[in-house]
Amino acid sequence: MSRILTIAAVQLSSGTTGCTDAEIQSNNFAAAEIWLARAGERGATIACLGETFNTIGVAVTREKAPALVRGALDEALARFAPIARRHRMAIIAPVLAVMDGIVRNVALVIDGEGRRVGHYCKVHCIENEKAYGVVPGDTWPVFDVAGARIGIQICHDNSFPESARCLTLNGAEVIFWPHVMGGWGGEFMDVLLRAPAIHNGVHHVPVCFGCPPERAWRPGMLLGRSSIIGPDATIVADAGRHPGIALAQIDLDAPRIAACFTRDGDWVYGIDMRNDRRPDTYAPITRPAEHHEPIPAVKSGGVWVNP
Repeated sequence: MSRILTIAAVQLSSGTTGCTDAEIQSNNFAAAEIWLARAGERGATIACLGETFNTIGVAVTREKAPALVRGALDEALARFAPIARRHRMAIIAPVLAVMDGIVRNVALVIDGEGRRVGHYCKVHCIENEKAYGVVPGDTWPVFDVAGARIGIQICHDNSFPESARCLTLNGAEVIFWPHVMGGWGGEFMDVLLRAPAIHNGVHHVPVCFGCPPERAWRPGMLLGRSSIIGPDATIVADAGRHPGIALAQIDLDAPRIAACFTRDGDWVYGIDMRNDRRPDTYAPITRPAEHHEPIPAVKSGGVWVNP
């Protein structure tokens, strides 16, 4: 038996157009519509955009953030639901938005009928986000869409292996990772792309932004490399460095088989990975937050360091 899912990692351009914040956001939405429609035309059953695609190219500040993104969730649903219905394609739309009066880095999940299934709020927000008022989430929801159970982690979430593990333990078969990480080094980023798939025996789908077509990519730019990665860490599709779509079919009923991993013969990796866990020894992970005092940092020679 097979459960086939066609995934599209939609890699928009990091180059934006427009003279005002409103124009830039409008153009970002228009570009997302065009590329999502292309993914649907190519047969995708679920498509994901990059992190906070609506504010790429916008200088966000604490003062202007709420007004700037107040209607982002409603706009994403209104503009993308028709595309979802037309192509019977679920969509993950990560936006900076206001929810219940709070600024959130949130991924909206729309099903193939164009209905709002739910959302995920980024748990591990970076200092820059907190500075302009983003409030972190505190749950790891899993959504049933397109015949699959999917989870989402956003950017800095992937710095913490607990993120993907929590999603896996909550039942995720595919983990989407919209992000805006830069290319700090080939080995560093390659590990981040593949590690969640390796550790959890799931499909991992990083989604970033490509450098403008007229420019050459170099370290320090947004990574690109939106891809679909199998449970054995094989990259089955890669969008490269420029705008495009990584598209691949995966079989959710074809688990990662490991040879002589924990016993003789061939076994499904995920079974032993879950059975051999020792949560009773993981107290340092689950210790209450008040036992972890924040580490102060000072700037020395232009670099933040621990004193």
